[in-house]
Amino acid sequence: MKFRDFSHWKKKLRDMSRTYAVLVEGKRDLQALRRMGVSNIIPLAGKRVAEIPDLLEGKFEGAILLYDLDAHGERINRKVKELLSSQGFHTFEDFREFLRTEGIIHIEELSGKRHG
Repeated sequence: MKFRDFSHWKKKLRDMSRTYAVLVEGKRDLQALRRMGVSNIIPLAGKRVAEIPDLLEGKFEGAILLYDLDAHGERINRKVKELLSSQGFHTFEDFREFLRTEGIIHIEELSGKRHG
């Protein structure tokens, strides 16, 4: 999936979040995305990675992985992607990769982005 700019990225994320879960690390990430109109956000905070498939089962076909782009977020992203893929869920990392090209490392930084 390609994005023209941040506004296009945000619109696509809002649209896809209606039918796919958006997985993030914590409460500040959840708050930043909510302010942007994103739905179905599930923070990992307080949960074990192994619990994630149970949270999605019967509700979502897959998830948009939006973990931070620092070392900790990369480890979580890899574990969650492997787990969900092994259980037949679709995972989307395109949104995360766009943030990498924009130099955004932490999802909570999105609350400062005012485009679109």
